[in-house]
Amino acid sequence: RKKAIINVYAVAMYSSPTALEALAPFPSGKQKKEAQVALRNAARTFGPSSPTTSFVLEMTFKADGKTIAGAIAESVKPRQGGSGSDVKDLENLIVQGVSAKGGQATKGTIFRFDCTEEGVSVSVDGSAQGTVKSDGIGSALVDVFMDDKAVSPQLVNSCLDTWCGKDLFVAV
Repeated sequence: RKKAIINVYAVAMYSSPTALEALAPFPSGKQKKEAQVALRNAARTFGPSSPTTSFVLEMTFKADGKTIAGAIAESVKPRQGGSGSDVKDLENLIVQGVSAKGGQATKGTIFRFDCTEEGVSVSVDGSAQGTVKSDGIGSALVDVFMDDKAVSPQLVNSCLDTWCGKDLFVAV
């Protein structure tokens, strides 16, 4: 018997042009580690030109709301230096959103996490659940998807493959 990792969701990252521009100096396919660090740092550093980094997760398999919320919370907890109650609040917002759907995150359920300097806003299927206001939790959630132990290396690789070595033209 073999154990396998099954991806239960697809994930996308939405960030400012500043985060994407951080990858321009890195040639495609080269310096992957340095490029990943540059992307992570740009996505988790919030300011006037880069106020929000969002992650959208779409369920590809059914999962219990408490299970998916617990998995996300367990990934955030070691990356966040604040109070454990902040992570519990994040978990509760996810559970609350899934409970409104009957307790199951069915195939096609969409979670959105808007990470900012002030915290993380959570929505489930377009319904806002609330915001966990806490310094560092926004950056911690970015790290879940972008650091060297990212839960979705495929997302990191996709970002690097798409944006490394590309000059962006940003219209003003």
